Amino acid sequence: MKKIRVGILGVAEIAGRYAIPAFQSLQNVELVAIASRNSDKAKEFAARHSLEPENYDSLIQRDDIDAIYSPLPVGLQEEWAVKAAKGGKHVICEKSITYSLESAQRMIAACKESGVALYENFVPEFHPQHAEILSLIEAGGIGIPRVWVGAYGFPPFPQQNIRYRADLKEGALNDCGCYTTFMARKIMRQEPVAVTCSLSKNGNEVDIAGSALFEFENGTAHMSFGFDHFYQNTYSVWGSSGMVKANRAFAIPPTFAPTIEIITNDGTKDIHQSVDIPATNQFTKSFDFFCTTVAEGNKEKFEDMYDRILRQAKVLEAMRVSAREGRRVVL
Repeated sequence: MKKIRVGILGVAEIAGRYAIPAFQSLQNVELVAIASRNSDKAKEFAARHSLEPENYDSLIQRDDIDAIYSPLPVGLQEEWAVKAAKGGKHVICEKSITYSLESAQRMIAACKESGVALYENFVPEFHPQHAEILSLIEAGGIGIPRVWVGAYGFPPFPQQNIRYRADLKEGALNDCGCYTTFMARKIMRQEPVAVTCSLSKNGNEVDIAGSALFEFENGTAHMSFGFDHFYQNTYSVWGSSGMVKANRAFAIPPTFAPTIEIITNDGTKDIHQSVDIPATNQFTKSFDFFCTTVAEGNKEKFEDMYDRILRQAKVLEAMRVSAREGRRVVL
């Protein structure tokens, strides 16, 4: 299988901390260059990681790059993903891939027209603890899953943090609420039929806190997220005969080995069981999936990637409408 040559569009913290080491660990990837609008930043990052410095436009125009990884702010993703697609580059964007359903549809249309992949990088998709939880549920380990409950939030960031910038379409829903949205749908194996959501700005330009109720044909999901919280990074599934908990669910360092907890009851007392999950670099697994799909030119998987983006975008859009109009939204 040929190597996929990758360029990084932006010098966000996530690129240096997680993305670059993950790409460089893959045998089927050649990491070529990194771009910044600030030439000094591009040169500094490039020198640190043995890459070539570029600006955004020059990176996209390179003939020796097959795919672009974009950790840009939410509000910039569409512009540069479309430019990359028109330049014949496959695109992998950090979540949230964009700020509205219409924007997601435009991005997908541009990628379809150019015959390139577009992938939203939800790395928890590939952590083995979620497969373990799904296997437990499918085996009847907690009975019928009734309720998914999740929380993902952080203490306040410095006020100049880009997460507070409305012009970049940031905010809690697009930054961390998207994770709870994604995981509730994944674990419940359903799309919501109705959504009720509240978002709070609390004097800021963007939403800094939110909560939502998803109604599924079978079951519900309850979630909270935000930037003004005691740190939480967890979910549980409450079933008809037990409960399973992921105590470190979304952001998981590559060296961290999480434990899931299973709780059942024999009629007299609770029975607690812990399952240790091996440490996993979920960025490496996600990038490997994307790059292998690109190398194979697997158009069916391209279509599946588009579909995943659309399904997530539709639910997030319903959440925005519900919060804005103060009503339950039927999908």
